[in-house]
Amino acid sequence: MAKAGERTYFKDIGQEGVDYSLHKPFAAGTTTGDLLHDIAAVYSLFPDHSGKLRILDLGCGTGWTSSFYAQSGHDVIGVDISPDAIKAAKAHFGHLPSLEFICSDYDDLPYSLEFDVAVFFDSLHHAEDERVGLTAAIGALKPGGRIIVCEPGLGHAKAPASLHAVKTYGVSERDMPPKLSAKQLKKVGFSNVNTYVYPAMVHRALYRGSNGGVTRLLRSSAVMRGVTVFLLTTLARPWYGIVAATKPQMIVLHQK
Repeated sequence: MAKAGERTYFKDIGQEGVDYSLHKPFAAGTTTGDLLHDIAAVYSLFPDHSGKLRILDLGCGTGWTSSFYAQSGHDVIGVDISPDAIKAAKAHFGHLPSLEFICSDYDDLPYSLEFDVAVFFDSLHHAEDERVGLTAAIGALKPGGRIIVCEPGLGHAKAPASLHAVKTYGVSERDMPPKLSAKQLKKVGFSNVNTYVYPAMVHRALYRGSNGGVTRLLRSSAVMRGVTVFLLTTLARPWYGIVAATKPQMIVLHQK
């Protein structure tokens, strides 16, 4: 089963792989800008608040996203199924007083009505059934709490890196487009479900890459840049984007 691979993944990738994960986003090379754009968008979707938020970071891996939230002054619990990932996270980020890590399957959380925000950042696509994780998340949130789902979209499962990870480590690498996330969020009881443009795609189209070919054309004028952003925020949004939703005061399940 894929969960077995998820549990042993950080052991199997060795210390070099763990170190790379610990130092994201700055160790990510050409994708550093993508990750910074994405984490900035997640921040912007946090609910309005006057003080600390209590944040649940689901599938946190070795904890770089959790540390970002904690260093912004929030109280954070990072959850991951891999004991090796949690061990590394505790050793590397244990100096942050508002950050805690636990080893747990996010399908089976030991929390109820405790958090203002739950985040799946590049982790829900590893689920065997995303509805189970989303159901656990809605149970952990306070009424009115926010969930944010930032996942790779259409085509991720067939990408060379994904195919290699599945074959080598036995993990799950699924497509998790916003259209699917939004549908399942509604089914488990979330409301006010909204999809936003995928920041990394805007970054790639307008800022990153070579100066030739299509990239040069897209950047050649304000009009072309405007058309690119329009296409990304409309036609591409159901397949590549970030989804945010709210836990209502009273949950009504939608089965269809």
